[in-house]
This record gives sequence, structure tokens and C-alpha cells, in this order.
Amino acid sequence: MTQPDTDLLDDETEGCSEPCLVARRRDKEATKKDLIAAAVEVFAQRGFDGATTKEVATRAGVNEGLIQRYFGGKAGLLQAIVGNMCGERLTACRAAPPSDSLKAEIATVLRHEIMQAQENRDFMRVLLSRALVDADLAATLKAHYKLSRMPQLVQRLKHFQADGTLDAAVDLETLAATITTFAFGLGFMQQVVLAEDSAYLEGIIKTIAATLVRGTASEKRI
Repeated sequence: MTQPDTDLLDDETEGCSEPCLVARRRDKEATKKDLIAAAVEVFAQRGFDGATTKEVATRAGVNEGLIQRYFGGKAGLLQAIVGNMCGERLTACRAAPPSDSLKAEIATVLRHEIMQAQENRDFMRVLLSRALVDADLAATLKAHYKLSRMPQLVQRLKHFQADGTLDAAVDLETLAATITTFAFGLGFMQQVVLAEDSAYLEGIIKTIAATLVRGTASEKRI
């Protein structure tokens, strides 16, 4: 099915009423979401190099030219997928209620990463292998962690420093980086690559959480 001309001409606004503009914007956003969803499936099945924009467009039911128009090509489409996934994870992080203890907070972050890696395991293989050879994609991932993900985790840790659980001397950015490093190792390496089972991973989660709590506890809590 070919997308109607309103998608192809959405930036030509002359003579278009406000309802018309709203409809065009809605069509454009819906089409972009369809393309991103289709690309995740195709990239996971074919790999980045094996995937074609034609197959992505066919699966999404739209005109292939829209990939170039909206994303600048296949590489831009992959970047859009990363941005979409990162945005969803940040939203989930903001919405999650605070944990009762630092140990529970760390364990929750680790379990969430394992769950995300499991749900996106095939695509993660493609993403990470591509990031090794695509400097722009690697920079996008770095920016997500440095500018978005890490600050969110730091915000969640501040509460435990304020109540005296965490030593005041602990650098929260370093602690957040440590937690996310463990999270990646568990979610991708241990689970996706080594295929360890959930019971094994849960044991590691508890050990990591307990160790980090002991290592960062304020003197009055020891």
C-alpha cells in the first residue's frame, strides 16, 4: 500500500487550513512510528547490512521514499530507533516510584536492564555490532547515557545520599556509571551472549546490590 500524497507533501502548507495541518502532522508521525517499528523487525532479522529500505517500507505499508525524506536513509532510521528506545526507557525511569532502600533501587535498575535486553535481544545484537563501526551511532549512544540516562539515575540516588544511606563523599555520577556498567554486563553479555538463566542472573543482582551498598554506606550506617 502506498502512502497518500499528503505524507509526501506535508511541508507544503500554503493554503492549508489548521485542521489540514494537524491531520498532516498526525499522518507524518504515525508513518514515522510505523517505519521505526518495521525497521526494528527487519534489522533484527536481516542485520543492518542485509536490511533494505524497500523491505522496511513494504512491511510498514508506505512509500520507500519516505525513509529518505523523514530519516535521511537507513543509517538515519537506525538512529531514530535508538532515540525512540532511549526515550521510552527514560520515561519508564521517571515514572518508576522510588524504592524503599538503596539495595532495592540498584536491584530494580539491574532487573529492568535485563528485561529490556531480553525483549530486544535480536535488535541489540545488530545495534551493538553496528556501533563498533559507526562513529555517529556510537556518539548517539554515548550522548544518551551521558546526557540523559545518567542524570536520571543520579536524581534517583540523591534521595539516599540525603537520608544518610550513601556516604556524602560518594560521587553519584560515578556510582550511576558503575550500576549501568553492571546492568549492561548482565543484560547483554550474561543473558544474551552467554544465555545464563534467570536464577543465575538474580543471584548476581543480589550480590552486586549488596556489595555496592556496603561499599558506599556512610559511616553511621556501617
